[in-house]
Amino acid sequence: MRAFVTGYEGFVGRHLVPKLVRAGYEVHGTEDLEGFLQSPQAAMKWDVVVHLAANIINVHDRGKIGMKAFEDLELDARMFRWVEGNPPAKAMVVMSSCALDFPEDPYCMVKLTLEAFAQCLHKQGIPVVILRPFSGYGGDQSFEYPFRAIVGRARRREDPLVVWGGSQVRDWVHIEDLTGAIVHGIEHFPRGVPVQIGTGIGTDFFSLAKQMAEAVGYAPKVSGDTTKQSSSPRRVADPSLAKAYGWQASISLEQGIRKALNTRLRPEREEGFSRASAENRSAENRDLEELRI
Repeated sequence: MRAFVTGYEGFVGRHLVPKLVRAGYEVHGTEDLEGFLQSPQAAMKWDVVVHLAANIINVHDRGKIGMKAFEDLELDARMFRWVEGNPPAKAMVVMSSCALDFPEDPYCMVKLTLEAFAQCLHKQGIPVVILRPFSGYGGDQSFEYPFRAIVGRARRREDPLVVWGGSQVRDWVHIEDLTGAIVHGIEHFPRGVPVQIGTGIGTDFFSLAKQMAEAVGYAPKVSGDTTKQSSSPRRVADPSLAKAYGWQASISLEQGIRKALNTRLRPEREEGFSRASAENRSAENRDLEELRI
């Protein structure tokens, strides 16, 4: 079985590829969609296609960069047109978002359009799995994301420990649970129906920061930076549909914080296309190195 992953070197891709390998897939990936589409690989038959490629721009900056905030629309359109002409045998998995409740944010419109593209393919009989992940996190995530930024400050024992906003509530789902949902969804999730991926438990940013500080072993003042833009005040998943099809999160926020504090990103990265195997992509050793604190 063969799987193709766009954005395979990104946060989700790095954790997903080893899982696909263990599930029996020969995995190919790209960080250059245009290059892939012009390569012989584009004419190959695929069992699974996972579309992860996206630009990482935080909510504070997305409203300041004009049309650049919508560039993923072009990327997604190119990807969906290719899949329309080269449908996978088992499933195409696409990553939407929980951030569909804030139309002032360009990201909301991008993800709504992605879901419309997915529905278009679904109506043509192409097997599309639509995931709406909530706040995915992990120790090797980009500092553009709040979890990694706050855990970094806690690790440095900053006092005060500053978070953006502070009262907004999010459903924090660990990257291992999130990527597990992708692999599970290939076989089990309904096609053409958005599936929310989360724990169903909400935690505000102030509480998150306090838990991180406690895990490190200090008690700072936790304060909010109200000059930074935030979006919806509350986003918590309804995981009932995912549970009905056999998936649920297994890593608690406390466990996830400890994992993040014990993780350091190694500098090595591959470039261009990759072919993953059990020998050269170990889930334990490919990108991460465990530390004890």
